[in-house]
Amino acid sequence: MPRFTSLIMAACVFLAACGRDDRVSRGAVLYSENCAICHGGDLRGGGGIGVVGLNKVPPDLTTLAVRSGGNFPRGKVLALLDDYAAGSQPGRLMRPFAHLTSQDSKRIKTEAGRARVPAPQAALLAYLEASQLP
Repeated sequence: MPRFTSLIMAACVFLAACGRDDRVSRGAVLYSENCAICHGGDLRGGGGIGVVGLNKVPPDLTTLAVRSGGNFPRGKVLALLDDYAAGSQPGRLMRPFAHLTSQDSKRIKTEAGRARVPAPQAALLAYLEASQLP
């Protein structure tokens, strides 16, 4: 039954993303292709079953804003995505994110100002931000 609930929640999140802007929709697809295996289809950290080498439960990605005092930490999330893409997160087992870099970049507003980031990372960021719990 919990697996069924996760699938329903994932479908709801995906369908909700389809009605929003293209960046969120693209981010939902990127998430399902790259992150859901460990973080779960519902972004709550319920995945990872059968992933070789995974020895801790991945964090709940729907509570990033809550854990940061109520504001989604765009800069921190972008920095992590960029570090994973570059393979510079020693000691953390993550899927390679190098394919989430591209020459096409988007301007993103962060806490520190505006930044240019690869379009796939901007899309993933938009999806994660849109998926935060109130």
